[in-house]
Amino acid sequence: MSILSDVKEIEAKVRESMENGPVTPYYTLPLDKVYDVLNAALASEIICVLRYKQHYYMTTSIHQDQLQDMFKEHWMDEEGHLERIADRIKQLGGVPNLDPNGISKRAFSTFSSGHTLADLLREDLLAERVVIKMYGDIVDYFGKADPVSRRMMEEILKDEEDHADEIADLLYTVDPKTGKTAEQFTGDGVLQAFKPNGK
Repeated sequence: MSILSDVKEIEAKVRESMENGPVTPYYTLPLDKVYDVLNAALASEIICVLRYKQHYYMTTSIHQDQLQDMFKEHWMDEEGHLERIADRIKQLGGVPNLDPNGISKRAFSTFSSGHTLADLLREDLLAERVVIKMYGDIVDYFGKADPVSRRMMEEILKDEEDHADEIADLLYTVDPKTGKTAEQFTGDGVLQAFKPNGK
């Protein structure tokens, strides 16, 4: 009956630390660092929402409906992400940092807008790829120590990869014979031969 004695030991240990909030004494990651990591992801999602909304309202062309639908879908996904991250910070006894002061310093993402549709899409693709790298690192950081946060970030990461794939499909045409980029979307429905480094 060793399992029963283990359960009683666990219960006793948890009871002793009940005043410490929702985090059990078996949580091994440093909470201050966890809050910093999750608040950085939260700030990144806020930046992504604002950038996609900016691009939504800047879009005017024969592609307006298609692109605005995509931008809106993406910003709604990002809003869902930031709510999940904020909830997780709260579950871990922290406070989600929604203070607009310093959001850009806390975030992995940047807020940029170009002058053409192609510029907007490139900025979004760049931001998504940066976030994909950072979120992959966060997944590794949580690892087995915090499987709940890890699974949440894995699910968010999957959405970001979907966003990047969708934007890349709009920007680039790949030659199926060579696997190389053959054409590049330059904005306003114009496709031209892709020239690396503009040459």
